[in-house]
Amino acid sequence: MKKNLFTYLLILIMVFLATSLTVSAESPQNYEIIDRFYEDGYYIETSISTNYETSSNLHTLSNTKYITKTKTISSKNASGNVMWSLSIKATFSYNGKNAVCTSCSHSASAPGKTWTIKNASSSKSGNSATAKATIVHKDVSGVQNIYTRSVTIKCSANGTVS
Repeated sequence: MKKNLFTYLLILIMVFLATSLTVSAESPQNYEIIDRFYEDGYYIETSISTNYETSSNLHTLSNTKYITKTKTISSKNASGNVMWSLSIKATFSYNGKNAVCTSCSHSASAPGKTWTIKNASSSKSGNSATAKATIVHKDVSGVQNIYTRSVTIKCSANGTVS
């Protein structure tokens, strides 16, 4: 009887811990605004977010660690609605001596009615990755204004991403 009770309590504790770990991993405070300025009637905001599902030490026998973060630049109107956004998601390996971007991808969107993304691309080099896009805004008179925007993400040898 004591063995069954002990086993039952152990299972309950394991389920509770697994559930609480899952909940905390799904709802992190991982969005940090690092820059914001006003340009041509819109706020341009840059932020960094952490992708927790791959931010870990995957090689337990070596000092090499991996971290994945996303850096986004976006334009918002006075109401806070996003007109366009450009993101670079990058995975870095670092070991205290150097850092290398191992992979990157970009995404771009223009939910604002008068905004479009003409093209977007990404590239990596050394410890950084960059996304670039051409963004077109058609104003009320029908004139198209073309903006070239880029966002670069870097990792230091100790895993600090900026």
